[in-house]
Amino acid sequence: MRIKVNLKAGEIDLEKKLADALHEAVKGEARLIEISYGSHVGELKRRILNFLNKKENRKLYHRLEKTEEGWGRIFIHFRH
Repeated sequence: MRIKVNLKAGEIDLEKKLADALHEAVKGEARLIEISYGSHVGELKRRILNFLNKKENRKLYHRLEKTEEGWGRIFIHFRH
């Protein structure tokens, strides 16, 4: 199962959307979360990565994969 989250620059409830997706993946045993945030949005990418690297969130997932070129996406892999 794959969960997709689309984020835009200027979103106020960014942390809530990410937290909901993480808990839904853990509860529903999803294997992957795909976060799309667009291209050329460095600040948004840093906010997402800072949220995911918090201690309480880091222990929920197994691996993080980032795209370096083109459309900005982050893949969160889970080991169930």
